[in-house]
Amino acid sequence: MILVENLNKSFGKLHVLKDINLHVKPGEVVVIIGPSGSGKSTLLRCINYLEKPDSGNVYIDGEMIGKREVNGKLVDDSLKNINRLRSQIGMVFQKFNLFPHMTALGNVIEGPITVKKMPKEQAIEKGRYFLKKVGLADKEDSYPSQLSGGQQQRVAIARALAMEPKLMLFDEPTSALDPELVGEVLSVMLDLAKEGMTMVVVTHEMGFAREVADRVIFMNEGRIIEEGTPEQIFLNPQNERTKAFLSKIL
Repeated sequence: MILVENLNKSFGKLHVLKDINLHVKPGEVVVIIGPSGSGKSTLLRCINYLEKPDSGNVYIDGEMIGKREVNGKLVDDSLKNINRLRSQIGMVFQKFNLFPHMTALGNVIEGPITVKKMPKEQAIEKGRYFLKKVGLADKEDSYPSQLSGGQQQRVAIARALAMEPKLMLFDEPTSALDPELVGEVLSVMLDLAKEGMTMVVVTHEMGFAREVADRVIFMNEGRIIEEGTPEQIFLNPQNERTKAFLSKIL
């Protein structure tokens, strides 16, 4: 579902991603952990081309994103093609990024109507379905300012799901939430994982990683240092840097 080959990304003199290679199979849940500044969020943003990599390639379900081949050479792809591929990738951010002037339902139906040109009635039906799925059927007329952080993040998840993506990327989806609201968001993500959604999750929630991940990846200073099953990473890490990181947070 995702193939990342030799990915590099710098911001000015800061080399943020260094030769990243990653594959994610359909239905797999991959959790990325690591210290702040290790490149986790930048990797997600490169996967859906919100950041353009300096070198390397990203494939989504077998199709290269951001580039196409012309006469044997790779050239930048059109924005239309990039957006077409991007519409198959749901992204949930740390900050909820909801439209403040739209209700919960309005936020959820905006994408299907504008991007997919879905008829409004059909979009509303679909929007209500996904709000119900995240436990917010009774909040469709509420504005973001009337919702708790956990509720806003669940609306953001419903909004991503309404586009019926092939995969979901989560960038620290609970880090802006009060501790007692974290569980309600993780619960929705757990249900998605059980339903077979392909997911890549950057998180500091180690309990979630242990319970839900098929594979845990540890990043440090722009590189993938170690990867394995949750049992391998949490109970028997092989790399000294992984051990040091986990010893501080577990």
